[in-house]
Amino acid sequence: MANRILGFCFAVLVSVILISLALELLAQIWGWLLLIALIVLAVVAGVWIYRWRSSRW
Repeated sequence: MANRILGFCFAVLVSVILISLALELLAQIWGWLLLIALIVLAVVAGVWIYRWRSSRW
C-alpha cells in the first residue's frame, strides 16, 4: 500500500514539474504562436472570400 501511495505522489510531482516547464515554454513562444494563428486565419478568410465572390457569378 505504501508503494502505491509513494508512486502516486511521485507521479503528481513529475506532472507538476512538466506542466510548469510547458507553461514556461509557452510563455516564451506565445507571440510567435499568435502571429502564426493570425496568418493562418487571414489565409483561410482570403480563400473563403475568394470562393464566395467567384461562386456568385
